[in-house]
Amino acid sequence: MANRLPAQFFATRRKFVEAGGHTTQSFGLGRIIGQVFALIYLSPGPICLDAIVSELAVSKASVSTAVRQLADWAAVKRVWVKGDRKDYYEAEADFGVIVRNGLLEVFRKKLNTAGTQLANVEQSLQDAQAQANGDQREDIELLATRLKRAKQFHHKVNSLIGNPLLDHLL
Repeated sequence: MANRLPAQFFATRRKFVEAGGHTTQSFGLGRIIGQVFALIYLSPGPICLDAIVSELAVSKASVSTAVRQLADWAAVKRVWVKGDRKDYYEAEADFGVIVRNGLLEVFRKKLNTAGTQLANVEQSLQDAQAQANGDQREDIELLATRLKRAKQFHHKVNSLIGNPLLDHLL
């Protein structure tokens, strides 16, 4: 199928792949993840790991790791190609699905973990407060105030991310 595409397509795709890499890198996710997604997204059909490795000139391990991460985010899925034993991938074309079922779900899990950690810190702080003397109590009160702010922020973000309207909008 690739030989039916005009040469300009490949130059444009290369620019898009680079832009994808710069975008994910700017979010701290790593350049290769954006490049791999962009390449799969603009591939006219399923693409195998070897083709991605060849196109991006990176290691197969890096591509494999990026594809696994993208699959966890529901951004790509493995597909079967008749007559070939290699793993092929297609991109999810609906960005709403990627955000809803992938990125938001990962963010929700991390937010829940943060909530658990905040509760653990709060318990430790209460235990320390019970055993503290005068000067220590002032320090603990400062920490308790900051912890309260962190919990309030966590609650706001959790409410926003957990709002069914957000899923509906996406």
